[in-house]
Order: sequence, then C-alpha cells, then structure tokens
Amino acid sequence: MHKTITSTAEIQIYYNPECSKAKKALAYARSISSNVNAFDIQKTKGTGTIWHSILSKLNKSPKELLDKSLPYYQANIRGRDFEERDWVYLLMNNPHLVRSPIAVRGNKAIILDNPTDIYKI
Repeated sequence: MHKTITSTAEIQIYYNPECSKAKKALAYARSISSNVNAFDIQKTKGTGTIWHSILSKLNKSPKELLDKSLPYYQANIRGRDFEERDWVYLLMNNPHLVRSPIAVRGNKAIILDNPTDIYKI
C-alpha cells in the first residue's frame, strides 16, 4: 500500500468511498494541508503491517474500528472472539466493515467519526 512512517506535514486518510463521511473528511483534510494522501481501502488492500501501525497510533483494538450495525458483522462476527492477528486479517479482507475514515499524521491517528475531527490531528 505505502510506507508506514509519515511526516507531520502529510495527512493520510484511509477511507471507504461508500462512507458518507469520507468526502467531507477528505475536503476538510485538504483545507488544512496541501499534502493529503487518500487511500481507498476498498481498492487498495492494507497489509497487516499497515493495520498494526494504524492500530498502534490509534491505541485501539481492531474490533473498535468495525461498524457493528452492518448486517455482515451481525451475521458473521457478533459474539465471536478472535486472536488479534485474526482481527487484523478481518480488517485486511473486509475493509467495508471499517466504521469511519481514519486520518494519520506523523505518529498520531484519529478515527473520523465526525469529519471535522480531522482538525484534532
């Protein structure tokens, strides 16, 4: 996908184009930095290393990134417990389950549940 170390000038946005928050988050990101790299997680599969890096910067578990209201989650994942590597594998292979865009800048990352959260990074 790309390198995992980012400069503080660069903002990386990992997004699902079907997410209504994605376009707004990208627009806000471009309003605060001319160096925005957007990664459509539906088209560009993230590696385990990239997901581990994002999770570490977020200080979150993989399960916390998932949209638990989706029918796929309800039918296939709800109530199940996995090893962390399996959760990461699930993220890699089911990026549509990621609940919101994720922004990374330097060593900081944030889940953009509200597109204006980009201003916190």
